[in-house]
Amino acid sequence: MEKSNPVLGLKKGEVLLCDHNPQWEDIAKQTIRTLHDILGEAAIDIQHIGSTSVKNIQAKPVIDIIVGVRDFADIDKFSSTLEDNGLLY
Repeated sequence: MEKSNPVLGLKKGEVLLCDHNPQWEDIAKQTIRTLHDILGEAAIDIQHIGSTSVKNIQAKPVIDIIVGVRDFADIDKFSSTLEDNGLLY
């Protein structure tokens, strides 16, 4: 049986709302730092978005982060490095 991660993520086909978890903000901050390290100046802005970014509401335990870029072609070359760091692109 596939198990969901208690901090982040769901098994395929599952929808679940959880009480806000303060660890989500820390995980998002670390992920944003990792993205800055990988993407450098190719990223013009990186933000934690979605329900996990809003305190005091229930949310799906999936941290969504958006990366602003000038040109997607600048990011394509990082796809394998992102995946190697556990990031979906």
